[in-house]
Amino acid sequence: MPKSEVITHIDAPRLQNAILAGVANVLKHRDQINKINVFPVPDGDTGTNLAFTLSEIQGALSGTPHHLPDLLDQIAQAALDGARGNSGAIMAQYFQGLSESAQQYQVLDAKRLAKVSVAAAQSAWGAMSEPVPGTLPTVLEDFADELTRLASEGVEDIRVMIEGGLKRAKRSLADTPKQLAVLKEAGVVDAGGQGFVDFLE
Repeated sequence: MPKSEVITHIDAPRLQNAILAGVANVLKHRDQINKINVFPVPDGDTGTNLAFTLSEIQGALSGTPHHLPDLLDQIAQAALDGARGNSGAIMAQYFQGLSESAQQYQVLDAKRLAKVSVAAAQSAWGAMSEPVPGTLPTVLEDFADELTRLASEGVEDIRVMIEGGLKRAKRSLADTPKQLAVLKEAGVVDAGGQGFVDFLE
């Protein structure tokens, strides 16, 4: 796709391709994510849990999807069925929030993408019995906030939005040790947040 092409909307096929590319990148970085896993316990399995959860999505998606709500429902159901560990449960809730908030849309333009991303991030916070700032939901929320800011400024190119959101997510990830002492002590960023940044990339 030419770099100059403006993407004004995401339909079901585009979203499926994007999700599958994101899943593949997380699977590629699984071992690196495991190495920095120190919270809530240093058991080195966040990458494995994310990989297991996202692999369920990968396995559930086949053929060319026709309807965005159906695709998002498929993704959410697969993630919920395969959710493993804290990071998997949080990502499953994220996709569930995305699905529920996008049921009336056949395509996502910039404003809709921002709106459903906010709903998804709010849903992700609900996956934790005791929400902790400086973890995956914080990065999800900051990503959504940036999409909202860009949409409110009139940005319509989805590529520009995602690139801006990724930069914000990376800054948010880099700030996680400032919010969580155990990360600072270990000299690492939050493993779940790293997984989401890998997914976005």
